Amino acid sequence: MDSMAVGCDIVEIARIREAAQRHPRFLRRVFSAAEIAECEGRANPWQSFAARFAAKEAVIKALPAGCSPTLTEMEILRDPAGKPQIRFSGSAAEWVRRSGWNGWSVSLSHDRDHAIATVIAWRAKREEAMGCDS
Repeated sequence: MDSMAVGCDIVEIARIREAAQRHPRFLRRVFSAAEIAECEGRANPWQSFAARFAAKEAVIKALPAGCSPTLTEMEILRDPAGKPQIRFSGSAAEWVRRSGWNGWSVSLSHDRDHAIATVIAWRAKREEAMGCDS
């Protein structure tokens, strides 16, 4: 690995729940339909929403300066084995492609009050990567 980046974020679960209760469109502005369905199918959906919100913030922290994708352009969904995965769309997918990041790993965790996410991004050939503004 020639290059890697790490992002980490922690979120108070109650903050996400309260934002969704105060603003009916909050969930649709932050999460894709697939993410909403996945979270609503879990035993404690607010922990799941908060962990995914933290993951999206962690992705932004791992991206190069100048990259500011919208939250809905990043999806945090579980694969068939239950492992969280990051999927990019729209301008976020283009920024990721241009920056050369070709591997992503995400870890989600929560307790009763907080959710945390850590994201690691890596690329094999730094010299081929371009910045977001290139």
